[in-house]
Amino acid sequence: MSGETILSVNGLSMRFGGIVAVNDLSFDAGRRKITALIGPNGAGKTTVFNCITGFYRPSGGSIALTHDDGKTIQLERLNDFRISKQARVARTFQNIRLFPGMTALENLMVAQHNALMRASGLTFLGLIGAPSWRSAEARAIELARTWLT
Repeated sequence: MSGETILSVNGLSMRFGGIVAVNDLSFDAGRRKITALIGPNGAGKTTVFNCITGFYRPSGGSIALTHDDGKTIQLERLNDFRISKQARVARTFQNIRLFPGMTALENLMVAQHNALMRASGLTFLGLIGAPSWRSAEARAIELARTWLT
């Protein structure tokens, strides 16, 4: 189990109108292996991560993620919120001060807003403190603690 591919990107392309940000990129990332994307500013590195995490839908190609149980998920076929929920893939942004007037925990809670909103039934259950919302809040806070440790 130590050498298999967990992320496979094949023929990934991303176009913004007439601009080609990523053109036919392919690579595999193996379990317990270090894989890096390197290149100068404007080479498309962030665009690749945005495609993997669903922030952008690729213009072409495929992105397959294989979990420990052997289940493979085609990321380019999922909506962005399903990538984080089903595939358990998420990203952080390069700007570490997204909301300078907020604490680190508050910023991390904002990052978890989709999970909290779904758990709260789009806020009503959250307003009355339903168990599903409290559970989602506890998971978000635990995630924040992990990131801050």
